[in-house]
Amino acid sequence: MVTFEPREIQLTIALILVLFGVIFMLAGMFKLLARDILKSARTIATQSARISSSKRITEDLARLTQSTAQLSDSINELVRTSAGVGAFLILIGISFIASAYFITIYA
Repeated sequence: MVTFEPREIQLTIALILVLFGVIFMLAGMFKLLARDILKSARTIATQSARISSSKRITEDLARLTQSTAQLSDSINELVRTSAGVGAFLILIGISFIASAYFITIYA
């Protein structure tokens, strides 16, 4: 039977926390830096602004304009939510790494 010293268990837990922290931070950075999604969202928002600002829109196209504006709002909300999730993942990663530090130093 293998016995572990308390210090070995602490270091193992700290190592696992650091690994999780790095994974969470990388995932958060990847989420924040996903420029392709942001570029597509901006293109759609620009196109919807062009449609809604056209002076030749008739009453039949009023519904299209309203739908386009709603689509633009939804995409803007999606972009903001994506950035929030990325920042949250980075914050969780930092807290894992800080926990590992305190386990190794103060325990």
